[in-house]
This record gives sequence, structure tokens and C-alpha cells, in this order.
Amino acid sequence: MRILITSEHHFMRIPAGHVYPVPPAVEDYAFWHKYLEVFEQVVVLSRVRTVPIELAGCARADGPGVVFGDLPDYLGPWQYLRCLPTLRRRVKEVVGMADAFLLRFPGAVSLLAWKSLRERGSPFGVQVVGDPWEVFSPEGVRTIVRPFVRRIWTRGLRQICREASAVAYVSREGLQRHYPASERAFVTHFPNVDLAGRTASPEQLEARVARIRAGSRPARSVMPLARLGTLGSLAQLYKGPDILLKAVAVCLAKGLNIELEFAGDGAHRPAMEALAQRLGIAGRARFLGTLPPGQAVCDLLDRLDLFVLPSRTEGLPRAMVEAMARGCPCIGSAVGGIPELLPPEDMVPPGDADALAQKIFEVLGDTDRMERMARRNWEAAKEYAPEVLVRRRREFYMKVRELAGHGTGPSSLSDRVSEAV
Repeated sequence: MRILITSEHHFMRIPAGHVYPVPPAVEDYAFWHKYLEVFEQVVVLSRVRTVPIELAGCARADGPGVVFGDLPDYLGPWQYLRCLPTLRRRVKEVVGMADAFLLRFPGAVSLLAWKSLRERGSPFGVQVVGDPWEVFSPEGVRTIVRPFVRRIWTRGLRQICREASAVAYVSREGLQRHYPASERAFVTHFPNVDLAGRTASPEQLEARVARIRAGSRPARSVMPLARLGTLGSLAQLYKGPDILLKAVAVCLAKGLNIELEFAGDGAHRPAMEALAQRLGIAGRARFLGTLPPGQAVCDLLDRLDLFVLPSRTEGLPRAMVEAMARGCPCIGSAVGGIPELLPPEDMVPPGDADALAQKIFEVLGDTDRMERMARRNWEAAKEYAPEVLVRRRREFYMKVRELAGHGTGPSSLSDRVSEAV
């Protein structure tokens, strides 16, 4: 059976026909391969542009069992409107080539696919990975059409969840309150988190605790250096990097001895580097770019004293779960699924740099609290153990397959789906 899955990321197709994710996206072949546990073929409906160069050393997104239904690679609302007739035609064409359907929302591609599926009367599943009301808040996206898109996408997601036959949320309860599924739908929750091999051992946790305790020795005449860090895309300002930089500047001005490491890349990176310069903290803020998943991320988290995620919007942040699994003390903003991960005393209002700076002061100044945070987070991350999430994820995929029946669809899919628009 062939499943069509929507993606809001951008991809590149090289002359040889292979497809690669546009950085900082991480939707490579390994990401799509998990769907092949239940389906024989995955059709990714996403924006794809053709590039005239080979991409040596990059991880491919396509591969055995994974093909792409290319959409025009529009950028922003105005290009979207210009491409809309072509987008509708192409979406309808690719939808007609698949047997089962899974919409990953929020996103314009998912909205287009949903409208095509309504015309067909086809059952579909939904993965709710974020809240469009928060995504298109005034601080998150700055465009003249933001208020209209915010309402359209929010209303659309509520309707989609009511019509879906199966709904999976990344949060345990937060997104469910705002975007409830119908009573007849199969409902579950699992975040896009893979902690296999990434959870700190008990010995590594104790080593962190020993380092925390060492920082409180009264014999120190100089305040020890504390390393703050975060991970997140800079394609938008959803993760609040500007808020974090401003909070770090406040902390440094008040005498706190800290450094910030930021792992992530995107269009806003130059602006954030410029902001660090204007705030006078460029020497204390390191922009690391996108780190490869796995050991490089673990190494970063292990050298941090405090993980900070002042997001403006979230589903359930994978980066924070990974930090908790390494025993990091964590603070974040009270949005999306973060309240499901952290207690109230470890959160601040979104968009408030002064409140974040005060919270950083509170935590770094209390080593007993930091030890409690480290132990609590390490224990809490066990809820996201691979064996638990894999079971829920597989049950959801099986339900989507069951709803779709057992049709085989067109035999020419692999050839037709990759044709340029």
C-alpha cells in the first residue's frame, strides 16, 4: 500500500533525480523510513526545486520505497497565490496516485491536500505537530497577511481534526484541547523524538551532578563560568532566539559569568548574529550552525549547565526532551507542550526577556535546585523511551492503513510521481 504524507519543508532534486532536504530541515531518508514499517511505499508531497549541482556528503531524502510528488517551490504568501492553480492541479494528481493519506499539520500543503481529499471523500489521518494560532502570533511571523493566515489555518486545523479518521498529537493534552478530534476517530499521541542511544547513563547523570555541586564550593573567589545552550531552527523566530540573546545580555550586565551556545541555522541567523553584536555579547554567544543528529548533539548537551528554550510556539519540543534525557537542567516558556515537560517554577511567559533573565539568575544561583532539576528531567524523559513511542506510532500507522483498505493504486506511481510540474 502507498501512503501519501504531506511535508511543509523544502527539498532539492539534483540532475541524477535524487532528492535532498534543504537545510536546516532534517527530513532525510531515515525520517521517512519509519513509515515503511507499515506501508510498502511512501509518497512525500512537498515543495521541490531542481538544482544543477551534485550534493556530495549530504543525506538523501528519497530512497528505496520513498519517492517525492514535487510541488512548485514557492516562498511566502505572494508566490503561493501566483502558484495556486498549478499547486491545486498537482496536488490533485499526486493524491490520485496513493491509497492512504497522512496530513502533517500545520501547513499550506496539508490544507491543499485536505481539500482534494474532501472532494474524493477519502478517509485520512492527521499528525498535529504544532499550533497555527501560536505559529502566526505577532511575534512569531511578521507579514501583512499574518492575521488572515492565522485565522484560516486555525479554523482549518479544527475542521481537519473533526473530519479525520485518525489523529495523532505530539502533545499529551495541550493541542488536544484546542484541536479536538471527533468522537469516532482513533486518537493517540507521540512526539517526533528518538532517544535510542541518546539517554545519559546513571554514571553520566552522577558526573553531571558532581559538576553541579563543584560549582557551589565557597572556596571559589571567582564566579565559575556557566554554559547556556539551545537547539532550534533559525528559519523563523519561533524558538525565541532574540529573547534568549536579550536575556543573556541582561545577565551579563548584572555580573553573571555565562556563555551561550546556539545550535541551529536558517534565514534569521545573520540577524541574530547582528543582534548579538548590537547587545555587546558577540564574544559570549557562539552560533554553531546545524549539528548532525546523534553524538554531536549529545556532546553539546553534556557540556551545558543549563538548557534554555524560550519558544513563542511549540508542539512538544524534541530538543528539550533530548536535553532532559541527558540530565540537563532546563527552563522554557509556557507554550505548547512545554508545560507537559517542565514544572511551573521552571517556565517563564513567552517573549519576556527580563523574566527569562531573572529565571536564569534563580537557577544558576541555586545548585541544590539544579541537581533536583537534573534528576527530575532525566526521570521524566523515560516517558519518551523508544519502545513506548514506537508502539504508539505503529498502532497509529496501522489504523491509517486499515482505514484506507487494501487497494494497490496505479502501478506507474514511481515513474509518474517524480515528474517535474
